[in-house]
Amino acid sequence: MAPIRPHRHAGHPPAPPQTPPGPAPAPPGAARHAARLEALLGDPRDPANPYGRSAVRAAAPGALPAPPPGLPGPDDVPGADQLARALRPLLRRDLALAHAWSIRPLLDTPVPHPAAALLGPAALLAAAGNVLGGATRIVDGLSRHEAAARQWRPVLATVFADLLACESLTDAALRACPAPGRDAPAAPRHGEEEQELLAAVTAYLVPQLALELLGDLELVLNECGFDGRTPERRTLARLVRDRAFAGAHRADTGAAQARIVHGLFAAGSPGQDDGTRLEALLRAPRTTEPPGTGAPRTTTPPPGADDTGTAAPPDTGTAAPPDTGTAAPPDTGTAAPPDTGTAAPPDTGTAAPPGTGAPRAAAPPSGADDAGAAAAALARLGRRLAAEQRALRTACAVAAVHDSADPAARALADRRALLVLAAATTAARETAAAADLPFLGDAGWALSALGRITVRLGLPLPAGMPDTHPGVWEELARRAADGVDCDLHATRPAW
Repeated sequence: MAPIRPHRHAGHPPAPPQTPPGPAPAPPGAARHAARLEALLGDPRDPANPYGRSAVRAAAPGALPAPPPGLPGPDDVPGADQLARALRPLLRRDLALAHAWSIRPLLDTPVPHPAAALLGPAALLAAAGNVLGGATRIVDGLSRHEAAARQWRPVLATVFADLLACESLTDAALRACPAPGRDAPAAPRHGEEEQELLAAVTAYLVPQLALELLGDLELVLNECGFDGRTPERRTLARLVRDRAFAGAHRADTGAAQARIVHGLFAAGSPGQDDGTRLEALLRAPRTTEPPGTGAPRTTTPPPGADDTGTAAPPDTGTAAPPDTGTAAPPDTGTAAPPDTGTAAPPDTGTAAPPGTGAPRAAAPPSGADDAGAAAAALARLGRRLAAEQRALRTACAVAAVHDSADPAARALADRRALLVLAAATTAARETAAAADLPFLGDAGWALSALGRITVRLGLPLPAGMPDTHPGVWEELARRAADGVDCDLHATRPAW
């Protein structure tokens, strides 16, 4: 076991401002409610704060503090995605607290709020991002002086990319969620099946992937000398213990998987949606600003970029997984060799890193050749996933059993869920690229996330995949050093 050597500032964000932020002046909408809620919750590290981490952890399960007046609710923030953003300070703070104050009250109403079941996955991702930020500061500090610690940079970069993919899916499901008593967000006609699919995939897949990512973070912390007695590991252990509050209980994920199985017939039936309705739902207008709030990019688009500024060819966009035909060509290369399920995503090639992440300092921007290589790899990966979607539709069309107790049906549901995650990831990346946003609009993080999805599907990665981890790590380390959240919106918490 590695020696216990807690870094002096390990796991702690930069020092907060001298005066805590007040509710005004604040940005409009959900961000204004989030700023006010963060001020009400106070510094989580203050031992005298009743809403601080030490006080909440010391409270018995049934003796959590009462919520402060002014907690945002559906009446204050109508859109489900806005509500999740307004509540993010609470979701980051503690899962048990978020469940007691917001999730359970929305579930216990005579007609449960449509967003209630989705706030659990959103809370799990927000809390996991908090742990990721602390682990990143530890590895960044140690790796400046210890070469051995640098091996964990690609691991954390991969966790970051996976986290962004899960956030893309959850954000899409929240945007598709109709508010009670109000008109649903802009969506295609007869889009209820797609809304239900997004909600079911989020409830099923996000808790499982989040638990996998937390396992990676535990490994990194342990190998960096942080055992179970350190605050960082105790925070992680509490998050794993309380994950049932976020809908990660086996019964919850099993019910969500059964809903996906129920929709498999529609996925494979001739004459049903070929994926275009799901694509349109993923691209539905946002009720908040698009992901990524950084300044527009100033680098020149790589050769071959389309008119949206993204280097991916038109046939590899968000429609790649859902926008498919009905026949699976035999020569698409989608058949997975039996030995591909154990491939490690970090070992995806030896090409020069594309450098798609935003530089932490005044580093020169990445070249067009590197960006073009990442975009070309993203195109190849998109075609492979599109072929897998066609194969899935064919398999669903000929399947005789759609019972959630049938292992074959559950395996089809798993493939369907991963392909929806891939579609949401690509949609988030292309939406950001169209808005000319840094990092999120680049190919690096999406290529890493889609590569992991491809491996989880049991498919071989295309040859010549570039290593995108250095660029993703640079963005992650910059955010951690600057106290910026690991979410799609690059939120800057007050504490």
